[in-house]
Amino acid sequence: MPELPEVETIVRELNRKVKGLKILDAWTDWAKMIRTHTLTNFVADIAGRKILRARRRAKYIIIDLSGGKSLIIHQKISGHLLYGKWIKNKYNANLQMYANAANKKNQKWIAAIPGPLRDDPYNRFIRFILFLSNGWMLGLSDLRRFGKVFLGDTGKIENINEIGKLGPEPLDPKFTFAKFKTMMAKRKGVVKKVLIDPFVIAGIGNIYSDEILWYAGIQPLRTAETLKESEIRKVYKYIKFVLKKAIVAKGDSQQDYRTLEGKFGNYQNMTKAYQLTGQKCQKRDGGMIKRIKVNNRSAHFCPVHQK
Repeated sequence: MPELPEVETIVRELNRKVKGLKILDAWTDWAKMIRTHTLTNFVADIAGRKILRARRRAKYIIIDLSGGKSLIIHQKISGHLLYGKWIKNKYNANLQMYANAANKKNQKWIAAIPGPLRDDPYNRFIRFILFLSNGWMLGLSDLRRFGKVFLGDTGKIENINEIGKLGPEPLDPKFTFAKFKTMMAKRKGVVKKVLIDPFVIAGIGNIYSDEILWYAGIQPLRTAETLKESEIRKVYKYIKFVLKKAIVAKGDSQQDYRTLEGKFGNYQNMTKAYQLTGQKCQKRDGGMIKRIKVNNRSAHFCPVHQK
């Protein structure tokens, strides 16, 4: 699932690409993806609204629209938002006929521009499209159809799905060490589980929890209440360090995730623990990266410096 750095990358690209444009229409081949409206009502409510800005809350993409509405997209496990032009294979000769093509549910959308949107198989599962006033589109590629779309009042975002229950943003200046220390003191679970719990800290998942703990030298099965203050301080430090580093790298594309242009992020070339089972630890401490299960989730760590 795209985590905080991947979603933040998409949001920043949205603000560069689509801010100020209007939404003309919408399409989906999976009506259940839209959780707040029928497709007909969704289109009626969203058409003509201007995109004011994009922002992020945990792993949710929030697009604020004119008229006090916000579009919320949760990409889930295999989804990623893309910016491009697509045509139904029946209408390749005329890009302007996309509106008519949108009504043909059983046809496949094909990227109209050469490059990763067309050539990367992970970008080909277009399930949801927003048609924009500049002739381009926002499409959600989602192999497993787990993505979710919501439309609600901007001032009541906390009422959408689980958003109001989410924990603090780890890169928010208000997320201080004192606050983190207090939070950890109240937790009794293993530290890996605490880090990936969105109701404790927003936006961290399997990839970056492994990376944070590798840098901090903390074994993922350590329980939160056993951590010394110096260890909590290390975890806090590397939460911010790793997430910022991954945002600069535009996320991890080891699996489904791609940037808004359909390109790879670069963090998969920087990982220290995640999915490196059997490889030598990059601290050169003689350890080999080991994989274990923590509450049915994988955890990767070095048994030498993460004791």
